[in-house]
Amino acid sequence: MRLAPRTLVLAASAPMLLIAACTGAPAATAPITPGPAISVTASEQATSASPASSASSSAPAAACPSGDYKVTSFVATGTNGAEGKGSGGDIDVEFSNGRYEIDFDDDDPITVKTEDGSGQLIVDGSIEGTYTGTSDALSFEVTKSSGKATTKAGGKTSSITMTQVARVLGLNGKGQATCSGSTATVKAGSLTLQLQQDG
Repeated sequence: MRLAPRTLVLAASAPMLLIAACTGAPAATAPITPGPAISVTASEQATSASPASSASSSAPAAACPSGDYKVTSFVATGTNGAEGKGSGGDIDVEFSNGRYEIDFDDDDPITVKTEDGSGQLIVDGSIEGTYTGTSDALSFEVTKSSGKATTKAGGKTSSITMTQVARVLGLNGKGQATCSGSTATVKAGSLTLQLQQDG
């Protein structure tokens, strides 16, 4: 069967497709539910919370990943099986003491490609969260997102929320990490990040 209407939508805005496919709701604006009593500031890690604060996730954070990285590429798979590949952009990720922070710089757009088209995702903001477990059995949770984001494709610009971005590019759910030299691969839910150590 032909899926012409869907194909036209995909070709018009690959980043919007990726957001819609991964969130299941193209215009969701509800805030992300906070994690287990954890408060994180963008400039400094909170020291009052510890991995032992949650009985169900008392395992310490893994040694891999740890430190500062740059995202070199990512793959996100939507609930309907649609796959989006991202590259470029200026995305920094810091893993430290069971917490992570992803920072986006809107000066360098992210190129997003699907099988039906491509476009740009421009993000100026951050996503924060927690992680516990060992590198082969990690559990991630998004706790906060802030900033703004837009997509550009086919001559059209659309605004999206950081909540939507976090549902696709935030580390959330079960996953694992593999570290080798200065590179790392981190998987969480339907997202896989390829990382290069920064510095």
